[in-house]
Amino acid sequence: MFCSTSEVYGNTGQDGRKIKTTEMILPANPYGASKAATDLYLQERFNSKKIRGFITRAFSHTGPRRGRTFSISSDAFQLATMVVGDPHRKLRVGNLKSVRVVLDVRDTVKAYYLLMINDQSDGRVFNVCGDTPREMGYYTDTLIAVSGLKNVEKEVCPKLYRPIDIHYQHGDCEDLVNLTGWKPTYDISTTLEDLLAYWVKKLGSDPLITKA
Repeated sequence: MFCSTSEVYGNTGQDGRKIKTTEMILPANPYGASKAATDLYLQERFNSKKIRGFITRAFSHTGPRRGRTFSISSDAFQLATMVVGDPHRKLRVGNLKSVRVVLDVRDTVKAYYLLMINDQSDGRVFNVCGDTPREMGYYTDTLIAVSGLKNVEKEVCPKLYRPIDIHYQHGDCEDLVNLTGWKPTYDISTTLEDLLAYWVKKLGSDPLITKA
């Protein structure tokens, strides 16, 4: 299995349609371009050399243990510092208007597993994604609500804006569902609750992490 990424599509789906694996690859950043190169190379190897394997293109996902360099986990980390005692109530955020379908990382891994144990996945490409597109601000607001904190002020930080952002992404994972019967089992509220709880617990056991 090669874990590619939805970043290979770039802004292909910004007109609002669901992105299929047959869509043109148009990466909008170096990360997406590097994944696209390997993605295309492996597809050629699958076809010409009959190498066994498959490619997954996971869309946005999050959950416990997600690094705080990622936007939703960054929000959860900052809120967790407030929950465990930091008196400030400013939450530094980036672009809250871009739209993503965010999946629980545990559902993402379950999809990988089901594909790995299915022989019919060989030589194919699969999107792994949820099905409800939302503005990023929704996930931030839900985390604030879950935290129980009052008077949290969102402060837009230019440094958290991507120079080249993907404005809208909504994937089509019909091939994955038809082959494996996979479907998401975690609702987004549970995912965000678990993510916040992870950071609260981690900060409680190691307060010095805030300085890392």
